[in-house]
Amino acid sequence: MTAAPQPDSPVLPRVFVSYAHDTRAHKRQVLRFCGLLRHLGVDVRVDEWDDDVRRDWYVWMIDQFRCADNVIVIASPQYRTAGDGEALPDCNRGVQTESAMLRDFLHGDRATWTRKILPVILPGRSAGEIPLYLQPASASHYHVPEITPAGVAELLAVITGRPRPVPAPASVRHDVLRSAAEVVSTLPRDVASFTGRDRELAALVTRIDQAVEQGDAAIHVVDGMPGVGKTAFAVHVAHLVADRFPDGHLFLELRGHTPGQQPVTPVDALGSLLLAVGVAAGHVPAALDDRARVWRDRLAGRKMLLLLDDVADHEQVRALLPGTAGCQVLLTSRHRLAGLEDARPLPLGVLPAAQAVEMFLRLTGRQPDGDESELVRLCGHLPLAIGLAAGRLRSHPTWDVRYLTEQLVSTRDRLAEIRADDRSVVTAFAASYRDLPADVQCLFRRLSMHPGIDFDLDAAAAMGRATVQDTRARLETLYLNHLVEEPAPGRYRLHDLIRHFAGTLIASDPDEDPDAVVERVLDYYVHVATTAAELLPQHDRVLEPRCGTPPAHAPRLATPADAVRWFAAERINLSSCVEYSRGHGRARHTVHLAAVLHSYLAQQGHWDDALAIHDVACRVAERTGDLRGLAVSLRNRGVVRHLLEDYAAAMTDLVRAHQLYAQRGDLMGAADVIQCIGTVQYTTGDHAAATANLSAALALCDEVGDRFGVANARYRLGMVRHLTDCYRSAASELARAYTVFTEIGSTQGQADALSYLGLVQAMAGDHPPALRGLTRAAAMFERLGDRRGIANVLCRLGFVLRTVGRYREAVAVGERAYALFTDLGSCQGRANALTDLAMARYLGGDRAPDDHAAAVDTLEEARALCTKVGDRLGEAAIHNELGVLHLLTGDCHEATSSLDRALELCTELHDRTGKAGTLNNLGRLAWSWPEAGDAFSHHKQALELAREIGNQLEEARALEGMGRCLVRDCYVGNGHAHLREALRLYERLGVPEAKSVRTALAVLD
Repeated sequence: MTAAPQPDSPVLPRVFVSYAHDTRAHKRQVLRFCGLLRHLGVDVRVDEWDDDVRRDWYVWMIDQFRCADNVIVIASPQYRTAGDGEALPDCNRGVQTESAMLRDFLHGDRATWTRKILPVILPGRSAGEIPLYLQPASASHYHVPEITPAGVAELLAVITGRPRPVPAPASVRHDVLRSAAEVVSTLPRDVASFTGRDRELAALVTRIDQAVEQGDAAIHVVDGMPGVGKTAFAVHVAHLVADRFPDGHLFLELRGHTPGQQPVTPVDALGSLLLAVGVAAGHVPAALDDRARVWRDRLAGRKMLLLLDDVADHEQVRALLPGTAGCQVLLTSRHRLAGLEDARPLPLGVLPAAQAVEMFLRLTGRQPDGDESELVRLCGHLPLAIGLAAGRLRSHPTWDVRYLTEQLVSTRDRLAEIRADDRSVVTAFAASYRDLPADVQCLFRRLSMHPGIDFDLDAAAAMGRATVQDTRARLETLYLNHLVEEPAPGRYRLHDLIRHFAGTLIASDPDEDPDAVVERVLDYYVHVATTAAELLPQHDRVLEPRCGTPPAHAPRLATPADAVRWFAAERINLSSCVEYSRGHGRARHTVHLAAVLHSYLAQQGHWDDALAIHDVACRVAERTGDLRGLAVSLRNRGVVRHLLEDYAAAMTDLVRAHQLYAQRGDLMGAADVIQCIGTVQYTTGDHAAATANLSAALALCDEVGDRFGVANARYRLGMVRHLTDCYRSAASELARAYTVFTEIGSTQGQADALSYLGLVQAMAGDHPPALRGLTRAAAMFERLGDRRGIANVLCRLGFVLRTVGRYREAVAVGERAYALFTDLGSCQGRANALTDLAMARYLGGDRAPDDHAAAVDTLEEARALCTKVGDRLGEAAIHNELGVLHLLTGDCHEATSSLDRALELCTELHDRTGKAGTLNNLGRLAWSWPEAGDAFSHHKQALELAREIGNQLEEARALEGMGRCLVRDCYVGNGHAHLREALRLYERLGVPEAKSVRTALAVLD
């Protein structure tokens, strides 16, 4: 029986604590916090303390909410996930229920529950882990920096309503409330303006908690470039985890990179640490080994945190490391301490853009005005630079952010502007540079002249004029000192401000020749890019001879795959080199680099980049009077404009390029450009002009012995023959092209010819060889890495698979083709893929009303793309497919409208294949819808066209339609013969239409 409370007994404030069981360490931390509150006079209710009997937890929870004076919500990642409704159904179900109820209470009575709910952030956690509905923008939150009476004082004042110091009761655990006199703490004050780093903070605090839990003597190294905020971060972490180390927290600055001072020696460092832990000065030994032995003895059995700041190298701290479990060490260094065994590094990079802006605003105390992003970008998102810029703004109240930004943009020495009093970014960088060996300093200076964003070992060797082996060792030294970054294995880059610093060094060094450094790296890229371009299985050839001095060292490129990988890694650098060369009067590098980049950019779909590069090359070549370079650049720009479906501009460039080649008497160049002109002409439907130009190019290539040109001309002539419905002639030209490509070893040409030959065979009704050829071509394009070739062949393969009734496979390859065309930016390719996808999905599906609507929407999307690029043949084909869709759903009026429009376009464009197909579809429609015309007449016209062009599928469809009409009109014998001939063709072609004809003949028989 419980005694009734006395009338004068104080009523304790009642608090319910809601938390998620993220980890065992987090749960222990929460319970330690709850225990402290209970000892400080709060009636704390928490699930862990009420599991003594079996109970209905939902009813228990309702009772806690109703009776509690306050509900404390403990911030953590899993509580945030549950509170935001993003947790899995079977994960943290209790917290999901609690949080949902709290959210409902808050929305139902905001005034009461805003006061009642207290979001709390324990050490190691952040405000970002509070659920969105309780974020600081909506209500206050309470930060508990350490689980001590002082740490919870603010929260306790809110709970009790009495903001007063609370004496610790005698029952509080000694390791929680140890008196200040017994605890050694020399940590600097925490940085009030500390911003961001949530991910890194959580990672390091978790590591420390794990080590505490396991009783390990862990060593944590926070390393990073000068000015990245290592010390502030480490001090902040030390304050967050201070309660885990009841015996003290020591901070010692080792001055590894302090300007004007020598690093602290290990013996002096140990002397300072021994004095800090209470060893009398007279009892501090003189020798290093003796001091280390006393130091380890003093720390034995104690739980302390040691923060050693600005470590020079691993030898400086080796003797300072405790040898006892329970103690942990936090190191900061500009150097990657690779030689320190068992140390766990945490590299610290520059701040993300949003956190950099937040830090700047917090330091300046100003409201955002929109210019902060550019300012912190100019500061390289580096905390030191941001802090210095903020200091300048604070000291100039009349300045605004835009004014300071303009100063940094306009100055020739940006680093000189990022300073405050005697602090500057230059000073921080110079301290790291000062300690480098002379040969490493030399490479560091020269790397600043690289025109791109990153570089590899061979490029660095070219700039440093050194062997690869020596350059590798020097880069490793720079990397270990955080003066270069390694974003990917074997690739390096300089931070923007460090690059600027190195640039000021090389500009002021009388022994350096910056222009010569740039010349070497540009020559390097010209020669390696030319080698790579010559390995590519090209649609055309590199027409510009090499220029510049060959490098002493270059990557070994032996296969097309090697070339593609190298171009992929260096593409942005090469574009930067083109732009740099343009701006610095290096015309030959500009034009040559643009030329050798062309094939890679065209094949991989980087057409916008290619257009920009060729624009630059054209302007430079014209300005400098380089007529050969201008012809090459105009030709390449014309090809890219064709790919981008800007046909008029493409023709303008190509015609002018041909004039320049003809003036120079360059027959091979002229023949090549004539082929490009013919390609644009057949794309735009000018088949007669295309045939004439391609025939002329074929004769010219044959005359000069250019077998590649001969094969290419035949390949393109085959395409024109197909577009003019001359299937047999098209197949002949493509087969001859394939033979020559095979003889000269052009895998790219073989794949192109096979791909288009498969399409021609399919249109003629030869589906089995078409499927074999297209499948083989697809495999070849995959090996070549030709994304445009892959997209085209997949689109053609999808068409054939749909035709033979393999709808699922057609959808699969069509979807991949569409994705590739989308990535390439090809409207025409997307339209073709969408057309086949719409029909394959519908024919292979349930053909429900929703499926019909989806197919119509897809075809309308494809038609809009065709209209955008002026592809009227594509529009005609889509109207025909729309007619088929409406016919299949019985919407005869819409079917007639679509098929009439398709027939009109096919007639106008002289598209005999499309016209034959449309007439057959109109015949099918007229069978049940007389307003569509005479079915027999439609099929008869289709039969004549199909036989004229050699299209066996449309011939079979026409025969089937005529046969059915004859049977219906009682000409059974004649109709039977037509159906029998149609079945013979269908079976030969392997198409699904054979089934219905076979059934019809069985009925007649």
